[in-house]
Amino acid sequence: MTSGEEPEPAVRVEVVRGGTLVVHLDGSPGSVRAARLAAEQFLATDAPHVPDRPPAAGAAPGGAPKASVDTLMVVGELVANACRHAPGPCRLTLRCTPSGAEITVRDGGDRQPLDRGVRAPGYGLMIVKRLTGGVRVLSHGGGKTVQATVPFAGVRPRLG
Repeated sequence: MTSGEEPEPAVRVEVVRGGTLVVHLDGSPGSVRAARLAAEQFLATDAPHVPDRPPAAGAAPGGAPKASVDTLMVVGELVANACRHAPGPCRLTLRCTPSGAEITVRDGGDRQPLDRGVRAPGYGLMIVKRLTGGVRVLSHGGGKTVQATVPFAGVRPRLG
């Protein structure tokens, strides 16, 4: 590592029987990248029900299906929000069903995500809502869980 580089985050990746990805992150810089890379690899190799499977992680871009691109965008936004607004460890869970990619991020923060519309910061949550049709937030002892589902088929949800 040279001066100015981010240290690698502490990451533990599991693929649970039945085709679910679980990524435990320490919340440090680099966690978002690590989560996206793990999700990309999972979508390319292990996830069931992915239409027109994308190329493996690290492959040349282009040709990845829209559902996979949208899934990676939502993964990145939700993990980034957890790392920024609830410092500390977080956990990404990605489960693919015939109807879509169910994305869940659990963190230790008790602050609810704020929907600020098109004003920055807060634009990421609007993107997530546009790609998924909605975000669910569940509070629990010791933090919260944010859930969204990217559809694989049918009409894309629209805000309205």
